[in-house]
Amino acid sequence: MEKEKKTMVKKYMIGIFLNGGTPEEPDWIRIRKSTALELNLNPETQDYDYIDNENPTTEVIKYKPSLNQALTMYKGEPDYEFAFPRFYGLAVGDKAKCEVLIVFMQESREKTIGEDPDASSVTGYLAWKNEAALTFSTLNGVDSTLGMDINFGGHMEKGFAYPDAETKKPVFVKESSDEAGWVDPFSA
Repeated sequence: MEKEKKTMVKKYMIGIFLNGGTPEEPDWIRIRKSTALELNLNPETQDYDYIDNENPTTEVIKYKPSLNQALTMYKGEPDYEFAFPRFYGLAVGDKAKCEVLIVFMQESREKTIGEDPDASSVTGYLAWKNEAALTFSTLNGVDSTLGMDINFGGHMEKGFAYPDAETKKPVFVKESSDEAGWVDPFSA
């Protein structure tokens, strides 16, 4: 029996991208110059005291992921050029929102893209896509850092991301098994 090789997941294997374009035509900008990468899932739980159990049971209701970023400010770097105008403009409401894409590059997959029988296979990675609100907490001129939180909201799309052959930017493909859940019968 062959022993499975163990590989430690490193920080550079998890890509954080913010959409500088539109949902229809994304322009994914990778956060590169941050000194933090801690994805907080922020679980919401509830305790139930079921009648057939001696002690209460904790159930997980949902998650509200967030990322705290300590972005090192390098003028001219795409991540700084994306974040600073939002910081400076004190963006609120829809102006504070953008799509975020988290690519787990330690989890590679081979996928066939498209329905065409001649479609080619690509190597990609498990990914989450979500609309997030960006909030800014600090600008530290001594350390040259911009404190930014990426707060996920709404429905988390689960899927697959692979690099575009020309631009090398991510292309996200939503998994067909990813369901948004309940659909409002009164929404148009």
